[in-house]
Amino acid sequence: MNVVTLVSVSCPTITPPGNYSSAWRAIGNATSDLPSWVIGQQKQGAVLASTSVPVNGCTGEELAHAAFEAFLTVLDSLDSPATRVWAFLPMITARDVDELNRYMRMNLGRTRAYRQTRFTLPFMPAGTCVGHDGDLLVVHAMSMPGVVHAIENPRQVPAWQYSKKFGPSAPPFTRAVVAEHLLMASGTAAVVGEDVVHRDNVDAQWRETLGHLATLRAAAGARGSWRSVQVYVRNQSDISKVTTLAQHEFSGGLERVLHAPLCRDELLVEVEAVADV
Repeated sequence: MNVVTLVSVSCPTITPPGNYSSAWRAIGNATSDLPSWVIGQQKQGAVLASTSVPVNGCTGEELAHAAFEAFLTVLDSLDSPATRVWAFLPMITARDVDELNRYMRMNLGRTRAYRQTRFTLPFMPAGTCVGHDGDLLVVHAMSMPGVVHAIENPRQVPAWQYSKKFGPSAPPFTRAVVAEHLLMASGTAAVVGEDVVHRDNVDAQWRETLGHLATLRAAAGARGSWRSVQVYVRNQSDISKVTTLAQHEFSGGLERVLHAPLCRDELLVEVEAVADV
């Protein structure tokens, strides 16, 4: 495993507001932070890089710069352009400054890093970015050998083309990527066009999310069922219900259901997974 040293940054320590608390905490170790398929792909030639930096007290340009350094560090540690990227950000939707939240601020740094990495990105990597209960911005990036191509969902605006209402820099990720006969779905949630649907209804958001995953599978011509499924749930009160739904839908393909804030306050559930093509 390619292990990257901690990015150096100095930010004051602050206590997260209660509504951003989560039982799950990313620690910067891919074996514990990420689903099991990731480690399996390393044995087949994939390269993985990871880093983490304390940012819970960072605001404004300080947070954007910390994100820039973290993303650039892992991207430049790979041996080819990134295929799949994960980021876990403390207090992800907390208000920052200049009418932005922390996710929007992080995206400024993330986009800058994608533009300045030593590799030219042929397309935006697949991505997941959710909150967690720690104080570290954790970033993992993977590059895959062979031919890689991106897949978008016609029912969703490509995230990297979102309007300015989601921040001055759109989230730079594609909905899914296919490499080495493997379909990798990004963190997938109940967004239609570019807006969240079925607010306050976790059942309806779950069904919408499954519909998006089915669209991605069909577009990729995937043969296998979804596996290494990792589910993120915003509200602790929904964990039991979502776990039951996920066990019914994915059976043995389900790995974990995690209590974690998502990148928009209206989103209640998000799913990432892989399937054989």
